[in-house]
Amino acid sequence: MDAADDELLPISRKSARYRLSGKGGDCGCTGVNRKHPWTKIMGEGKGTVLSIAAVFQVLVATSVILAVVLWSKQPPDVPAVVLEKCSGDAISASLRHLTSEPHTAGTEADTQQAQWVAEQWRDQGLDTVNLVPYDVLLSYPDPDKTNTLSVKNGSGHVVWESQGRQTPLWPGEDHPGVLPSFNAYSARGLVQGPVVYAFLGRDEDFRYLDDHNVSVSGSIVLVRYGDVFRGNQVLEAEKRGAGGVLLFLDPGTVSPEGSYDNDTYPNTVFAPPDAAQLGTTMMGNGDPLTPFYPSIESAFRIPEDEAAVPKIPVQPLSYSDAAFLLGHMGGPVAPKEWQGGLNLVYRLGPGLQEPSLTTSLSVHTHNANATVYNVVATIRGAVEPDRYVLLGNHRDAWIFGGVDPSSATASMLEVSRLYGLLLQKGWRPRRSLVFCSWAAEEYGLVGSTEWTEQFTTVLQGRAVAYLNVDMVFEGTYSFISMASPLLWGAIVRAARMVPNPDPKEAAAGRPTLHDTWVHRHPNPRHPGRPKFLGLGSGSDFATFQHVLGIPCMDMDAPSLPLYHTLYETFHLARQLYDPDMAYHVALTRTWALVAYFLSHEDVIPFSVSLYGEFLTEALQDLEEEYSSLLNQTQTELGYLRAAVSTFSVAAKNWTAGLASVDLEDAMAVRAANDVQMMLDRAFLDPRGLPGRPHFNHVVMAPSNSNTYTSDSFAGLQDLLHDLPDLPPKEQVTRWRQVREHFAAVTHLIRAAAGVLTQEIW
Repeated sequence: MDAADDELLPISRKSARYRLSGKGGDCGCTGVNRKHPWTKIMGEGKGTVLSIAAVFQVLVATSVILAVVLWSKQPPDVPAVVLEKCSGDAISASLRHLTSEPHTAGTEADTQQAQWVAEQWRDQGLDTVNLVPYDVLLSYPDPDKTNTLSVKNGSGHVVWESQGRQTPLWPGEDHPGVLPSFNAYSARGLVQGPVVYAFLGRDEDFRYLDDHNVSVSGSIVLVRYGDVFRGNQVLEAEKRGAGGVLLFLDPGTVSPEGSYDNDTYPNTVFAPPDAAQLGTTMMGNGDPLTPFYPSIESAFRIPEDEAAVPKIPVQPLSYSDAAFLLGHMGGPVAPKEWQGGLNLVYRLGPGLQEPSLTTSLSVHTHNANATVYNVVATIRGAVEPDRYVLLGNHRDAWIFGGVDPSSATASMLEVSRLYGLLLQKGWRPRRSLVFCSWAAEEYGLVGSTEWTEQFTTVLQGRAVAYLNVDMVFEGTYSFISMASPLLWGAIVRAARMVPNPDPKEAAAGRPTLHDTWVHRHPNPRHPGRPKFLGLGSGSDFATFQHVLGIPCMDMDAPSLPLYHTLYETFHLARQLYDPDMAYHVALTRTWALVAYFLSHEDVIPFSVSLYGEFLTEALQDLEEEYSSLLNQTQTELGYLRAAVSTFSVAAKNWTAGLASVDLEDAMAVRAANDVQMMLDRAFLDPRGLPGRPHFNHVVMAPSNSNTYTSDSFAGLQDLLHDLPDLPPKEQVTRWRQVREHFAAVTHLIRAAAGVLTQEIW
């Protein structure tokens, strides 16, 4: 077992004593009778009269000690309550209500759901509940003019037209609030031009088309939905002069066992032929008109034509519509890996096989101002009420949101219900718990981004961690998490306590959630450990982690065939995925336990040494991927290696030193926790990443080519990725940027090591 594995094991800190140390020396804040650091500032041995500041410190220390005494006498066994009282029936009841009607952000139904969530939290006995409004720019289809792709013959008559709406297949799906198919923030307009198939719409896909003399300029680009964020797909097409974009679901991905027979929804979880995936196309997070600042009454709003939204029309297609289009495409045959699940040969275009046929895309989607509401509730901490452990999930859905997000909203309401029961028993967490129901996440993390922009100063100073769940599952293959390395140990510890929701796995000798996680998603470098995914973007943790440096968790897994379609319903979640609500219960328990560890334990259970391990391995990966280029930066690379090594040593020493912090000394515990809370913040560059000022974390950030995924040392990867393809003069400029960012990353990692050693200068 690796030494760092200790941080992945359950630990008890109630009877331990901890000592904070830098290079083996006393930092001046340990021991029962030691002098605190502020005595060096106030002076020693100069009489018995205390300054006002010193009196204040005594009062604060006394109040904290009194709070600790009262808090330490409180019951009950919180993990037992979480594991025994978590109710699948309660989660199911909430899920049924949340999915009873469409509730797209900014609609009346969305506002009513915000009020309903607030009412649940008041009834559960949470200390404070508030609705926080923001006036933002959203986007909607025209209910009377559906967006369509048309094919006309030489006489100008329409011979085929795509469907503007998805076909209802289960009771309730014909609700009048169901919107036509659209992609948010698409430009409106009419585009006439040939169709070109560009596979996943990545930079390399468009370069393939260039290499084969297939131009997308002025064309309608047909792109397949996949693991790439649709905003990146549209941006790549727009950069190359495309007139419009069509985003289609391929049955090879969303219906590998079904397609045109009964092995699709509503009988199975696979997508039926008329399924179309809605979703935003905006690059960036938050209200498009108030970048960097909250969209409150006093905000300055930029003109709409300056917003980071597409300037070309975009529309989703079902695979039944895509089949007609691809079946009539002309041009060369697409590469083997570009072929899909339709029973036909995929061709590149441009245009259709019949020269007389022409295509036109008509989009009526429009932007509109709307008021959206976050709902924020708190349970006040007994000892450190000014330290916050936040749990969050967004509330808005494109249509019914049976999985995304209502499965997780229902689970969060169950977490808060459990903590409400504990409050009734006289228990309070040491630190405050904050429950957040975010608005307009689907449009681009709007509600959470505006809130973090409004309360940046408070959150950076006081937030311990943010625990996000977007949806309970995207499948039932296995639990998996993405998280800051600081949270790895707490998540593993919780997963080890939660019974396995999969009876077949339990029967195979894997009784816990963690056992299946390790079995199905093993860590390739560390046998016996589970794999963690990197924190990219695409959900509400993004601003917390990548802008504010607050360690985050998200619990998710890839692949949901009916994601963002009409068919993501209560029937899908409750009957097809989780008839016994076992997976909902398992994730709810895990979420609640991680929150308990972070909010309750004296010393915040952060996996500090694992962060050093993460940095070491991330640098190894960077060197392997860009070995030939990095040969030209040996000096800079040497400095970065040394900084990572220094940080790793400091992280190990810090973890070992925690064994001597005096838990009976409230100020010593506070000092230890303050150091740990600073750690992820230390990696923030106030100038942002090169070319991406919206992201500040130099160690982990969303990939520039696919914001769903995460890149380690993302700024360096961005700069190195296309460097060899640049003209010579531009390469000179780029190399300067590479060296400059090397220096910034090196400095910030050294600074983070200094946080742990507590060396100010």
